[in-house]
Amino acid sequence: MAVCLLLHGYTGTPFEVEPLAKELAAQGHTVSMPTLAGHGSTRHEMERVTWRDWIHSAEKALVSLLKEHPDEKIHLVGFSMGGLILAYLSLEHKERIASLTMLSSPIYTINPKQLFRTIAEAIQKSMRARERSEDVARYISKVKGTPLRSLVHFRRLIQEVKPKLEQLDVPLLVIQGELDDLVEPKSAAHIFDAAVCSQKDLQFFSRSGHMICHDCEADEVCRRVAEFIARIERGEEGAV
Repeated sequence: MAVCLLLHGYTGTPFEVEPLAKELAAQGHTVSMPTLAGHGSTRHEMERVTWRDWIHSAEKALVSLLKEHPDEKIHLVGFSMGGLILAYLSLEHKERIASLTMLSSPIYTINPKQLFRTIAEAIQKSMRARERSEDVARYISKVKGTPLRSLVHFRRLIQEVKPKLEQLDVPLLVIQGELDDLVEPKSAAHIFDAAVCSQKDLQFFSRSGHMICHDCEADEVCRRVAEFIARIERGEEGAV
């Protein structure tokens, strides 16, 4: 059975990848879901950390898995910013990485003006429908709970990882929702095209938004990731 490290995204928690973790665990795989430094706590804690702290906390979890399973290679699965962090770590620990899956990972993000415009449009739509949209609540929570300093480090992380994508040489699966409201779908194509690995696959989901492990096609997303990992474990090559 495989050993898998699953990582959540910027301002998020392991909840973001929980459905996938359950799918992998149900198939008998060992699953670890660490929480990034500064996440899952208070705004003050988020203000204290940098992009390097996020990478360090993820690497600490990875190294722990490597020590616990000295004869195994690790499958990395990252959602959103978590995908970028694990791409970075896959280069640092290349010899011990079995595969890398990147879900909704940002290279090109919707700019702040567009983000606030999207909030306004969602609020207007909500008012017309006389109901509070879940999307509205999520956007407002993201904006209010994210320190400006943290956003600077998020963008810095993208700048650091983007040029390194050309060094990716582990089996790679890139998955992207075409209705993503935070990450431009062309990010997935950029990651796929940049990677030099011979075994790579790019899959778009036409009805999914950013939270792809919880959206309407989540079951299929989880199945595709699980199949990809199973193929690597069996030593098979080619697209998923």
